[in-house]
Amino acid sequence: MIRKTIFAIFMTMFLTIPALAGSGTSTIYGAVNDNGAALIGAKITIIGEATYTSRSTVTNGKGIYFFTKLPADEYIIQAIPMPAGIYKDGSANVFVGKGKEKEVNFSLKKK
Repeated sequence: MIRKTIFAIFMTMFLTIPALAGSGTSTIYGAVNDNGAALIGAKITIIGEATYTSRSTVTNGKGIYFFTKLPADEYIIQAIPMPAGIYKDGSANVFVGKGKEKEVNFSLKKK
């Protein structure tokens, strides 16, 4: 009885740990700028076309944004510099595969 229990625990750990280690989540990152100057605080939103997941973030002090732990999907990415209305908004459609990284940069112009 004890041997079966130990064996069951061992098999559960043996099968679970590799699954967790290779979860295959993806990352989308990039920069938002105007002629090379970082646009700080730009709102970046992604929408997964198949999973219908949506997330938002803002660019950091260097105009860079990150989305981590994403499922593989086709994403619509929108960049809206703040305050809104000064720059033309940017958008892109990208596919990111399981366990992959994708860089998507935006070079936005003033209206």
